[in-house]
Amino acid sequence: CNNFAFVKGFASLMIQSLSNFPAEKTFSIVQFATEGQLISLMETNDEALSTIDQLYYTGGITNHAEAISECRRSLSASLAFQQSAIAAASDTTFVPPKNIMVLITDGKPTTPDDDPLGAAMKQARKAREENEVFIIPVFISPRYDSDALSFMRGLSSNDKVFDVVDFESLKTLKDRLLEEVSCSL
Repeated sequence: CNNFAFVKGFASLMIQSLSNFPAEKTFSIVQFATEGQLISLMETNDEALSTIDQLYYTGGITNHAEAISECRRSLSASLAFQQSAIAAASDTTFVPPKNIMVLITDGKPTTPDDDPLGAAMKQARKAREENEVFIIPVFISPRYDSDALSFMRGLSSNDKVFDVVDFESLKTLKDRLLEEVSCSL
């Protein structure tokens, strides 16, 4: 699917761009459609780029709740690993890393069946409150959809949504997203 190739290219572009930030960072990759799947955990820039390169299009419907839940799981595992390493080194100055989630999607959630929007909002709230995650939605829609944009603002940590009209335009968001990430660190 060509659209998936654009998403992969954009994710790679963002990881390459973030590699210039003067901070220690790791990347976890979650792929989602009907189900969310944690693909990789705490990878370096180069490892994350390789992981993205190996992703393939799975098709399916949109499950934001599971995507966010898998991101939360990766962040919890990452923090637990870091805390155990710090404890082993007897370092009492441990400061948890900033957690940033970029959710790239082309629509509102369509699953789980009972309440897809409510389930996604619940997971986003938990991510923000329990995991201290800063959520940045990236929304791709060929037409203005005020309901979808309102929903995306509800997922966002600061009411902002980065939106484009097509998949090819994703790369135009790079500088704006880098500014958003640097301001949230």
